[in-house]
Amino acid sequence: MNRFRILLAAGAMVSVAGVAVTASTATAVMAANPTQITGIVNAVNAWTTVTQHYTYSDYTVQNIAISSVNPAFARAQIVPITAYVGIIPAQWVVLTGSGANWTVVDGGVNFCDNVATIPPAVENDLFPGGAQCASTSTRATIASSSNGLYRLVVSAQRRSKTSNQASVYVTLQQTNGIKVTERKIGATNGWRWNQVIMPGSAYATLNMTNQWGSVQVLKSATALYSVYGFRASVFGLSPVGSFS
Repeated sequence: MNRFRILLAAGAMVSVAGVAVTASTATAVMAANPTQITGIVNAVNAWTTVTQHYTYSDYTVQNIAISSVNPAFARAQIVPITAYVGIIPAQWVVLTGSGANWTVVDGGVNFCDNVATIPPAVENDLFPGGAQCASTSTRATIASSSNGLYRLVVSAQRRSKTSNQASVYVTLQQTNGIKVTERKIGATNGWRWNQVIMPGSAYATLNMTNQWGSVQVLKSATALYSVYGFRASVFGLSPVGSFS
């Protein structure tokens, strides 16, 4: 039996294909109707099957909402079931479409690198209080490594064109550039832009034989922020250690 639970952004409890759907509250976004819910869940399942090789039997789809700025965009959250916590990452996806037809256009924790596809106003609507994507944001790759199957990319997202604050992300991609999963390192806008973009400020390693990976990013003039203990696989970045 397929196991999935769907949580909406606002509204009352409804039922989709016999599955109870509990609504949560939000401010600006709109609740999806049953047709949209079905299409969004199907799109999320198609995306995880193709890019990450797991299906909705391993996770629940929660926090579905339609953008009130542009209803052609929606969000949803992938939350692993208990057996896959720590194996499958809990992550957000952004979709575009209408009715029962939706397509995932990005997934992870940072969507600012995709502003050509997802307007910043839509991002700010779907994720109020989260990472805001300003039109003046700039992005830089500060380290990368490939083992022939996957590419590990460390990037900095500047808060604005003139700000010295930045967020840092580690992304696992297929070699064709499709994002598999993404994790934020440290706090949002908790890094100095002029420091993390310096040559040698970060490095990433991805082992060819066993897929073990590690990342280090310059935290200050004398300290490194280390990210270690994860394995790159079809499940994304599977943590087996800790972020320090």
